[in-house]
Amino acid sequence: MSKEKLKILLPEDRIPSTKYRIKIRETLRRRLAEEENFYPLELDDFDEADYKPYTTTEKEDESIPPVKFVLDKYYMLRIADDASKILVTVYLDYGYLKQNRVKELVDVNRKKPFLSNPKGRCVIRLFNDDYCELAEIPMKHSSSFSYHPVSSAPQLFLGLIENLVEKKDYHYRIECFNEKDELVGASKVREFTAGVQSNKDPAFFVSTSDMHGGSKASFKRGKVFGFRPKNNPRLKRLMNNIHINEFEYTFDKGYQVFTTSGDNIDNGSYHEYWADLFSCATENFARIPFTPTIGNHDYYDGGWGRASMLGGKARTQKFFHMFVQTPRTKGGAYYSQVVGNVFMIHLDSVGLNWGNESISCESRQWIWLNEQLKEWRRKADKEQGPQFCIVFLHSAIFTIGFFGRARNNSDAFAQSCLTPLFDEYGVSAAIFGHDHLYQRSLWRSTQYMCIGVSGKTPIRYFNWLRNRTDYKIMSDAEGENARGYGVTYVPPIVKDMSEDENIRFDEWLYSVKNKILNTDLKNYYVFDTEEEIEDYKELMVNRGLKEKFVDEEIIEKMKTCIWWRFYNLKGELVDSSFMDPVQRELDEDYMNCPNPHIR
Repeated sequence: MSKEKLKILLPEDRIPSTKYRIKIRETLRRRLAEEENFYPLELDDFDEADYKPYTTTEKEDESIPPVKFVLDKYYMLRIADDASKILVTVYLDYGYLKQNRVKELVDVNRKKPFLSNPKGRCVIRLFNDDYCELAEIPMKHSSSFSYHPVSSAPQLFLGLIENLVEKKDYHYRIECFNEKDELVGASKVREFTAGVQSNKDPAFFVSTSDMHGGSKASFKRGKVFGFRPKNNPRLKRLMNNIHINEFEYTFDKGYQVFTTSGDNIDNGSYHEYWADLFSCATENFARIPFTPTIGNHDYYDGGWGRASMLGGKARTQKFFHMFVQTPRTKGGAYYSQVVGNVFMIHLDSVGLNWGNESISCESRQWIWLNEQLKEWRRKADKEQGPQFCIVFLHSAIFTIGFFGRARNNSDAFAQSCLTPLFDEYGVSAAIFGHDHLYQRSLWRSTQYMCIGVSGKTPIRYFNWLRNRTDYKIMSDAEGENARGYGVTYVPPIVKDMSEDENIRFDEWLYSVKNKILNTDLKNYYVFDTEEEIEDYKELMVNRGLKEKFVDEEIIEKMKTCIWWRFYNLKGELVDSSFMDPVQRELDEDYMNCPNPHIR
């Protein structure tokens, strides 16, 4: 048997139903006919800017003259797997909360938005940590990107920041000028740290799911109802919590990326819903690159009423790609990126029942995922790349909730087709949503975390299933206790560090140890059994035992393990876990796919 191409074995009793296979063929044919494979934005699509050295000492005036409006919705994205390049997008109000700022800078063609003409301009002014100007970076209006979905959003200006030095602190401000070159809008000065690309540095990232921007804001397409329209209060509270606790939960390191597991918007086709998300999240997205996963609500195109339940018959990625750019090299809403010592993969897993991208064995996305994991595993085995791999998806593949309990839905199908790959290559964790609850499970060597209750109504799980699953449930929570977000620490590759790098890492771990020793252990470590609770009481009154516990159970593991924590919005630690790198020997001859459904 040739090893050039992996052969997929499809036992007769595991082949999807005839009805589902027919639907696959019809949907794939329709997707190709509709040209859903939108091309990604490239680095060459943006104008170059002249950059001064980071050590520039000519200081600029930090104040700005009075402006007509303050820019308050802008966000960072990655369009290349490169921490030295960041895309900044500014969203001008376009009917959001009864305000229209677009008319100051753009002649909008309402019938054909992609033909709108900018009559003003926006720039990004980049500064170093001493507030000395490094560059004035031009931003391009969305209409400049012909034949791309972003061209249909006349409220967007996009600019690419390049030449960022890893781990350096920067400041930036967005300024917009009208056709008379008068300054009419400006943002606050924002500070950010250039991301970690080297696997010799520790990294943190934050994860949310099912944010459902716009779900409580009384919006309908193109209109705002009610005299007092407002943001989604649940989403606003979530984002404020993440912003306030960022440096406490990351021990002053900050987050390198902001990841999601789908349903970022309650209805992807409503521009006001995206405005609601960016309005709630600007404090975070203006400093941390936003790297989302697509969910079924992100696919919605129109629908009845607010379309929270009936999202219309049409399904399209167009609106997702209109407002979100990702580091991908081909069509589809799936992509990968490297952050420090972890390889991240974002999938379009909702299947043909919700979207138009198949996840079935030997589909184009499945083949791409197989090749990505195979290449990652080969590099990890040779110690030439990240040691850990985490996959983000939307489907509730391991839960005892509404979607995860079903046997013949798209979530069950995604589980059957993805778990063979996760197990074959030793994926460390899969983070997903869809079911609005929290659950961490273990199947073979991979941990599965459902975190799907960030911005909408929690869903209760089925208690009678808790002790009947074929996999191991490590932790679960429902209701408001499950409304929160995950904080993930990724260790560096210690053995590859230089002597100076080792010293700096040890000094940081020492500061982490002191911080944990001087606070309640329940903020960082879960004690749930009666025996553990008794041990916790003794640790809190015995400084020597507490120090030994922190050394052995936290600090020592931070040198080699991923550290997962899930916090609710009360600041309480709901769950935590350390994960070692998974070792695997590749068998490239065959793979059974799909797996039998695991319930």
